Amino acid sequence: MRSFLTASATTLVLSLMSSCGVGVDSSPRILQPSSSTTTTVVGPAAGLVTSVLYYVRDGSLLPQISELADSGLKTVLVANLRPPQPAAEADGVLTSIPAGTRLLNLRQVGDTLTLNLSSEFNKVVGLSRQQAIGQLILTATERSEVTNLNFEINGDPIQVSTPASGDAATVTACDFAPLLATEADALSAGLSPETSRELDARRASLAARC
Repeated sequence: MRSFLTASATTLVLSLMSSCGVGVDSSPRILQPSSSTTTTVVGPAAGLVTSVLYYVRDGSLLPQISELADSGLKTVLVANLRPPQPAAEADGVLTSIPAGTRLLNLRQVGDTLTLNLSSEFNKVVGLSRQQAIGQLILTATERSEVTNLNFEINGDPIQVSTPASGDAATVTACDFAPLLATEADALSAGLSPETSRELDARRASLAARC
């Protein structure tokens, strides 16, 4: 009696599957994977913003487009105190800012920004010191609200040596325009189109204002 009921149930199931258009195989078979694929487009890392930092290559100042955690002025300047990203360093882009230099404090009054740096910054002298100051000035003045910069070491104001106008207590990007990379410098550095456009725009801006 049980065999009869089982056979009847099986016949009923097969009949229902057939009526619904579901094919029935006489033996098990391997299901083939779907041929459709899904492409994931990778965009910029979530939460990062683009900023322009300045570094040195063959004695000239070049921009580097970097992704940082936020666009705050302190975040940007602290990042500028560190060496450039490895990809840029491989192309000969370096920093003249001494290792270990820290941003102790920054103060902004109107369009004038005062940077208080740690004593490690005193390890750099001469032309390299001008380059290091130039990196920070060109990076800070990428922001329209900053025009003038003062520098302190451990809270003590310092005179800044510039390539354009000698020593000064307050400096601007114009004072370091002679260190900005030329078009020939940019070509030899193999800059990306985006970075080349940034450099061209900065050069034009300084030429019109200085």
